[in-house]
Amino acid sequence: MALLSATVASNLPKTLLQCFSGDSTFSNLEQFIRYTKYRRERAKSLREAVLHCVEIDDDYDPYQHDKVPPQRVKKYRSKCCAVPWKACVDDATVALAPEQSAWYRLYVINRALLTNTKSQRDFRRRFHLPFQNYLELVELCKENGLHRGDFFHRWCGLDKVNNKKSSPIELLVLGALRYLGRGWTFDDIVESTCISAEVHRCFLEAFLDFGSTVLYSKYVVTPQNAEEAKTHSIEYEKAGFPGCIGSCDCTHITTEKCQYKLKNNHTGHNKKETTRTFNLTANHRRRILHSTRGGPGRWNDQTMVTYDRFITGLHEGTGLADISFQLFEYNDNGDTTPVKYSGGYVIVDNGYHDWSVTVPPISRTNVIREIRWSKWVESMRKDVECTFGILKGRWRILKCGVRVHGIDKVDLIWLTCCALHNWLLDIDGLSSEWTGGEVANSDESEWLGESGAHDFSGVNRDRIPNAILRLSNNLTNRNFDASGMGPGDDVLVDRDHMPINSDHVSDRMEDQAGQSTRVVKNLTLNFFRRKLIEHFHIMWSRNNIVWPQVRPTNQNGRELRIDQHEMWSN
Repeated sequence: MALLSATVASNLPKTLLQCFSGDSTFSNLEQFIRYTKYRRERAKSLREAVLHCVEIDDDYDPYQHDKVPPQRVKKYRSKCCAVPWKACVDDATVALAPEQSAWYRLYVINRALLTNTKSQRDFRRRFHLPFQNYLELVELCKENGLHRGDFFHRWCGLDKVNNKKSSPIELLVLGALRYLGRGWTFDDIVESTCISAEVHRCFLEAFLDFGSTVLYSKYVVTPQNAEEAKTHSIEYEKAGFPGCIGSCDCTHITTEKCQYKLKNNHTGHNKKETTRTFNLTANHRRRILHSTRGGPGRWNDQTMVTYDRFITGLHEGTGLADISFQLFEYNDNGDTTPVKYSGGYVIVDNGYHDWSVTVPPISRTNVIREIRWSKWVESMRKDVECTFGILKGRWRILKCGVRVHGIDKVDLIWLTCCALHNWLLDIDGLSSEWTGGEVANSDESEWLGESGAHDFSGVNRDRIPNAILRLSNNLTNRNFDASGMGPGDDVLVDRDHMPINSDHVSDRMEDQAGQSTRVVKNLTLNFFRRKLIEHFHIMWSRNNIVWPQVRPTNQNGRELRIDQHEMWSN
């Protein structure tokens, strides 16, 4: 709308009364149109004043002066350098090139890393990736920057600003690994690369987009059928859980730069900081099978699992429905008979829904077989807890807190770290089947006491897995006895006719009559867990329960576990 001049503005009507004649009849249409323009401009100016917190006098008139739009000032890109340098005070200041940085000389052009074993160990410890695989990652980044619109096209010589050469992508990849691995700031990386913090920030955003899509889809493979799930259930079948795919749990990642309007939802879970929570499923080899995107830190396990496509697929029967397995149980004559089941399940803690596909341990019971089974479940599901510890130990940004702005970046960082974690398992050869194991109650075990119970007195505990150590001779009942006196001897006798005192009100025995195969998703949690306990008891009495290990134990079992710890820490 064209603005009126100052001469015409002085004749503008300020009130509606000025548009009427002396006999109160509407006389001047042009005056009314000008009056509406005046009121519209006045209201617009007041709105802008409120939004910009600008004080306006009561006698302010938008037509008092002609409005001249400000001229646009052309902005020039300043020629600054990340690290200025001069040898003497009187010398001219020059910029240190990235090719003169410490990391470029130590890791990019240093060919000793190809042959020197100590240098390779140092590189693995500093960047959490072997040097050869780092070169593979650099080549993969270059392949995803060949065409305009790719993740890394800016750093592959396609977009050159001011005829300047792009920063070496080798240094940018090192900066991204150090940012994730040790939780550095961009300013820390500038000192080692002579590349500005803004360039590292832009590259990290592209690297996270690349890692959460390309790397994640390549290394985090969720099983889609029974053939793909078979390799993940081997260790669980040895331990007495046929049909189990993995363990599931939630973890929280501190989010320091959460938006103010989202802080209420992201504050909770016994923490004062804002966090994002993730639901993750892993097999016993600590390999990640599936992970959700982040949810508000206030959400609990039951809320997060409803957004987990893998677990809800098991519950609804749309995922892994072709899995089949057998559980032994006692018939009416007291003989053992195998029963076929279809569908998969995972083991969890007691914070999830009462679904048959999410099997938790029993919290309150005084039956020995249930206590033994629950302790065994708790030991087996420590694999997902160990996965969280390995993730946060390797990629310290997950433990120390994410400092980038926006909750969406936290999700990308988590997915990228999950992909790199699985890649490292493949590199270290830890993704294959664990061939070792320790029989929990073999007749030849030196810790087997009377009546098949465990007695570790006089036994070297260093070479016994902790999961077996927990199965002590005096199994503590699970009724939260506040007296501290413990259970009586009468409740420590394993009786087959003793009813299961479960956590849930429903104790309905649902048998799918007329069907040769029981579908796991159609069973109640109580019924299916009862059958799992019965199968575990039968296999326990046959000495067929094995605690899976990476390799067979020997007399140097303590040294073996130390070597494994060093392998996980890198």
